Amino acid sequence: MRRSWSLAWTRTEAQRVLVLALPLAAVAAGVLRLAVQAALPLRPAVRELLEPATGNVFAAYYAGIPAPVVVGFLATAALVLPVACTAFAVLHGGLRPPVRRG
Repeated sequence: MRRSWSLAWTRTEAQRVLVLALPLAAVAAGVLRLAVQAALPLRPAVRELLEPATGNVFAAYYAGIPAPVVVGFLATAALVLPVACTAFAVLHGGLRPPVRRG
């Protein structure tokens, strides 16, 4: 952690990290929005599955409300995190001072 912080502490390196982080945040927000919209049909499906299982109409209704959001967060994490980790690893490799041999 100390090494990572020291690599991004200078003004130039902080700008590089910011230039990389802002588009990744925008992509994550867009993917989240699209995934939640695509998962909206899950609400009635979750309600229909849980109502007979629980016998409680209200519990089934309120369990169906966050279902698309949960799916959206999971899909966003699955799609954006590998790209973000790879991008920051490449940036970290580019920030490292060259190794002197010999």
